[in-house]
Amino acid sequence: CGVGMGLDSQLLAAGRGAVVTCLARGGPAEQGGAVNIGDSIVFVDDLDVRELMNNPEGSSYTLSRGVSTVLANALLGDTGSTVRLGLQRPGHDDIIYRELRRAPLAPGCQWISAGSEDGQE
Repeated sequence: CGVGMGLDSQLLAAGRGAVVTCLARGGPAEQGGAVNIGDSIVFVDDLDVRELMNNPEGSSYTLSRGVSTVLANALLGDTGSTVRLGLQRPGHDDIIYRELRRAPLAPGCQWISAGSEDGQE
């Protein structure tokens, strides 16, 4: 189970960041505005995503595959378990922390993106 958010795959592949591009309606990340579209994930529990992105080893393909796998493993977990995210909002230097409880997404749930009617910017 996860928290119901999608990341910018191009930025991940380039090793330039883990930016939220969409949220599952009603999912843990979307509830109560915990995570916004455009937020950068800086920490997942004790994992420093910036350090992961700055890994100097390997090609961009290896880096992107490694980053995606490591992030997926950090974000996914047992139903009801918690994950602590450190987030940076666009235009802000401070890091805010949100603790989310992992939950299965409803079958056929809708995804909200910046271009959708309910998208947050």
